[in-house]
Amino acid sequence: MSEPNEPEEQSWELGWDGHALAQRRRLARLPLAEKLQWLEAAGRLAEQLARSARERGIAPQADAPSEDSAGD
Repeated sequence: MSEPNEPEEQSWELGWDGHALAQRRRLARLPLAEKLQWLEAAGRLAEQLARSARERGIAPQADAPSEDSAGD
């Protein structure tokens, strides 16, 4: 097993801000093809969550884009 390249990969981030920054740094190091795969997977997850919410009768949040405006 290879060792982490940077010291920050060896420790847990403290709090949400630390996690968010570390996650952005990890994603920035990904090759473009992997970034696209991640984005496609995130889109599928978002669609699945929206579908599940509609099936359970949960209204979307006011600040969430509607499906009608997705192509705008």
